[in-house]
Amino acid sequence: MRFAPAERLARASARAIVLAAGLALAACSTTPTASVLRFHNQPISRATVYIQPANPQMAGSLEFRAQANAVGAELQRNGFTVVQSPPAQFNAIVNVQTSERMTAGRQSGVSIGVGGGFSSGNVGMGTSVQVPVGGQSRPNVATTTTLSVSIVQSGTNTAVWEGRSSLDTEAGGQSGTALTPILASTMFQGFPGPSGQTVQVPIR
Repeated sequence: MRFAPAERLARASARAIVLAAGLALAACSTTPTASVLRFHNQPISRATVYIQPANPQMAGSLEFRAQANAVGAELQRNGFTVVQSPPAQFNAIVNVQTSERMTAGRQSGVSIGVGGGFSSGNVGMGTSVQVPVGGQSRPNVATTTTLSVSIVQSGTNTAVWEGRSSLDTEAGGQSGTALTPILASTMFQGFPGPSGQTVQVPIR
């Protein structure tokens, strides 16, 4: 399965997001990070893998195709062979979820960021990448996007690797599937990664 054109487009979009965030980072010297947690307990052979959605109703949708392209590109980068249909030695089960929460009020006015910007540090606890100027304090809504991937053995459905990567964005910022290339890149960085440890992976 070839991901080259979609991968270039996805990674170009991801670079554009990070580049725009750099305007804010220059002002506050804070590097945005994704919160990444992975689990594994055995060596993982690099073999064939079939990517499928956690929600079967997503199969065949354009949204899932974008998610699968991002995850597939990282799997191939780490030595797996992605196939378009079963059978395969492994299945990679993909899920993208978003949740919203209220954050502390901020001064209204001009802010520099990515359509609202990233949040940095631990998910749900980071400081927003923004530069407010004057105005009145107002409530803010942050969106947490989480990409989860579980690699299981075909036939037995025994999990051999599980990963989760989460990122906060401010109101009006990118969220959901649009962030999948960034989240997949941070999740598979240093694959298989430390097991059972939540780490902050810089977005680059």
